[in-house]
Amino acid sequence: MNYTRTLFAQLYENIGKKAVLILYGARQVGKTTLIKSILSKFSSTLYLQGDDPKDALLLENKSAQELSELVNGYELVVIDEAQRVKNIGITLKLIADNVSGVHLIATGSSSFELANKLNEPLTGRNRKFYLYPLSLSELITAYGLSHVRREFDSYLSFGLYPEIVSATSREEKITLIRELAGDYLFKDLFLFGDIRNSFAFEKLVKLLALRVGSEISYSELAKEVGVTRNTIFNYVNLLEQAFIIFRLTPLYSNKTKEINKSHKIYFYDVGIRNALIGNTDPLDLRPDKGAIFENFFIAEKMKERAYAMRLSDVHFWRNRSGAEVDFVESINANQQISAYECKWKDGGSAPLSFRNAYPKAAFSCVTVENILSLFAAG
Repeated sequence: MNYTRTLFAQLYENIGKKAVLILYGARQVGKTTLIKSILSKFSSTLYLQGDDPKDALLLENKSAQELSELVNGYELVVIDEAQRVKNIGITLKLIADNVSGVHLIATGSSSFELANKLNEPLTGRNRKFYLYPLSLSELITAYGLSHVRREFDSYLSFGLYPEIVSATSREEKITLIRELAGDYLFKDLFLFGDIRNSFAFEKLVKLLALRVGSEISYSELAKEVGVTRNTIFNYVNLLEQAFIIFRLTPLYSNKTKEINKSHKIYFYDVGIRNALIGNTDPLDLRPDKGAIFENFFIAEKMKERAYAMRLSDVHFWRNRSGAEVDFVESINANQQISAYECKWKDGGSAPLSFRNAYPKAAFSCVTVENILSLFAAG
């Protein structure tokens, strides 16, 4: 299935606005497919793969003259998995500065690695985009609302990576998600992330998966994993920079009443989370289905926010008496707040303490019955 990605129009429209466009995203989210759909819009293109040693050698340690000869005459040059090319930032800078009329796109599955190579050489010359697993909006566009409603439980079990969504049998989905959640997804982390204790890293990832939606303590995780708090913090940063997890911090206006030091951690894809804990059972057999649904909804809001390019802050809210709201998006220093509470079936209203603290906030209770209407295209 060739999905129409929301990011396509933004990426295409920005070609030429900056010397280099950078497309980030985890492995297998569809970066290469998206890039090839962009390439099809141009008549003269060059596509190079950083994963291919032959292509990498064409770009590594080359002079401006050699690079000019390589790309001259092409409208669009794409370097896929650019983090694999040594000194890629210098290479892109030399092309951008010395070849007129060529547009450059570089993709990477590891923002921490690619950013380190690009930031200084390409200061002011690049624009960044982020591609995530499929969104509900993209699925509704591709399949229609009724199909997505029928398949919704499958999405909560296996997630929204394109290949897994397209798989036709439950057995194939199980195989694919287990493969992806294994070494493949973490390949760049082990290569570039300076992870010296792979056992501790893997244990941490599973603990985070088990605690989705719960507030975490880095000190407690350090004790359980058997490493320092700083190591835990570094590993969490790496997982975030590799587009596997994201963190929510607390929303607070009165520091004496609300908890402001803890984080919640979610996965961009619930299928990856489920595979990491070894449980892809149907939802009606799952005691953790509420946490899965909460993670799924919040990840969808993160995708929506990113693709809409909203300049907002995202948080959870909880006060010391235990009242909480799962997801809060604020704009203009809390002048505009949208709050969401996730419930598997039954609806609800905002906690009184939250309404008192933020009387102008818009509040929605999200359930399995109404979630699709929040993301339906158009």
